[in-house]
Amino acid sequence: MSVFTNRWSWYELLSSDPEGAKAFYRAVVGYQFQPWPDPAMAYTLVQTPGGRAIGGMMQLPAEVTAAGVPSHWIGTIEVEDVDAVAARVVALGGKVMYPPSDIPNVGRFANFADPQGAAFAVMSPKQASTEPLPGPEVGGICWAELWAPAPEAALGFYGELFGWVQQSEMPLGEHGTYHIYGVPNDPNGLGGIAKLMPGQPAPAWLFYFIVEGIEAAMERIRAAGGQVIVGPQEVPGGGRFVIGVDPQGAAFAVLSVS
Repeated sequence: MSVFTNRWSWYELLSSDPEGAKAFYRAVVGYQFQPWPDPAMAYTLVQTPGGRAIGGMMQLPAEVTAAGVPSHWIGTIEVEDVDAVAARVVALGGKVMYPPSDIPNVGRFANFADPQGAAFAVMSPKQASTEPLPGPEVGGICWAELWAPAPEAALGFYGELFGWVQQSEMPLGEHGTYHIYGVPNDPNGLGGIAKLMPGQPAPAWLFYFIVEGIEAAMERIRAAGGQVIVGPQEVPGGGRFVIGVDPQGAAFAVLSVS
């Protein structure tokens, strides 16, 4: 079993302007970009400033744009059996958006929408990772947050699918409860689930990128053509974050513990 089984393992940006997105995230987070080894595949690897691959980037398909879907990040959870997960997604009320398929020499994957409409993906790699889970590093993605109309139902769905459990919760006043979830017997949470706020367009996952210094990150976001839409706000236990939108419209968050 991989150390990433039932955890977030990969993150992809589908962008209306990949070259513009590269310039933005290079300036804001320090990401590096490498073309996929097979030139026939229009895919770019996203690497932390330290050189660790954390995801990829590709052109948002024209048919997706035509359907009104903006640029967005999508996260991938590593699983042992993609086809079994696909069957459970349907049984639990979700939708298969891209059926289980093989990527030569990489593994098997599929894309879904949960019952409330948030997109996510799963992957079963050909070679399981047995290295220790990476620690915090600049450019690493440290938190996955779901905003959904019915948070408790979402927690139940993903719990049935991946075995995630609620580890703790925080009151959000009139906005209900923030549910921190993770895998059993691991005190390090994977992220949170909360009620969709007024004005948020649709249920979606939001991913937090580690940076050094939140004020400096905010300046870089604005200078590179993005927007800061929430924050800065304090994180219980230390750190500050902001939520932003890149120039192509993809939402993201940055977190600094310094």
